[in-house]
Amino acid sequence: MTTKQAHGSGDSAPSIVGDTTSFPSDAELSRTLVASSGTGTLSTLTSEGYPYGSIVSYIHDDEGNPVILISDMAEHTINARNDQRASMLISEPSGEGDPLGKARLTLVGTLHLLDNPTAEREEYLTKHKHASFYVDYVDFNFWKLIVKECRYVGGFGHMSWVQNKEYQSAEIDPLFLSAQGIVDHMNDDHLDANLLYVKNLANLNDCSEAEMLGIDRYGVTLRASTSKGPRMVRIGFPSPIKSEEEARPAVIELLQVAKNINTQQLEPGE
Repeated sequence: MTTKQAHGSGDSAPSIVGDTTSFPSDAELSRTLVASSGTGTLSTLTSEGYPYGSIVSYIHDDEGNPVILISDMAEHTINARNDQRASMLISEPSGEGDPLGKARLTLVGTLHLLDNPTAEREEYLTKHKHASFYVDYVDFNFWKLIVKECRYVGGFGHMSWVQNKEYQSAEIDPLFLSAQGIVDHMNDDHLDANLLYVKNLANLNDCSEAEMLGIDRYGVTLRASTSKGPRMVRIGFPSPIKSEEEARPAVIELLQVAKNINTQQLEPGE
């Protein structure tokens, strides 16, 4: 696990209460965002030095380096053969709300043609089945973006540069495939539990409503409606989750802790 760093900074950062030390590091968030997506905007440099951007599909290797499949006739290929420098923008789906409040990541590095991409080909076709129609065309090749550094933006006031060693060694969150389903379930069926988390575990007694925004191996993030306006809340798990199967017991354990605190507050003589 990589060393934790401050989550959010600057005048525009949201006010966060609770256990802010339980947030994943930006390196972990970056690796998880790359793993959770399969498309990005690749930018290469034209012969005149202008950045050229276009959407590409990708997979990634064990160090988080994206692998793409493109034609020799593509502008990206033409550009990369003259100048290997490139970047890729990967963003969280905008959905509802302000898209600038969503997470996004820019990977900066160099593009390299792969000589014998047997394993990459198999993995790419597993994730991008549509590519089977053109993967064996003689003018299509696999290229890898070797990441030198990346810029992670987690929303307003939360941003940092992540260097390649930290990025490459960071772990992908084990809940990245199931997190949204868990969040939706808590907001659809257990708003009372969300409210209890915020009131008893983050001491926001004037909270009237709470919505879960995210869950990861270290804890949950919620948005609380209070008399003084919305507040961001972070609540950490007693110990990190190691698999999807551990998520439900961890959420239930947090609820039990919150209920016990409520019971203690009601005991006479307290």
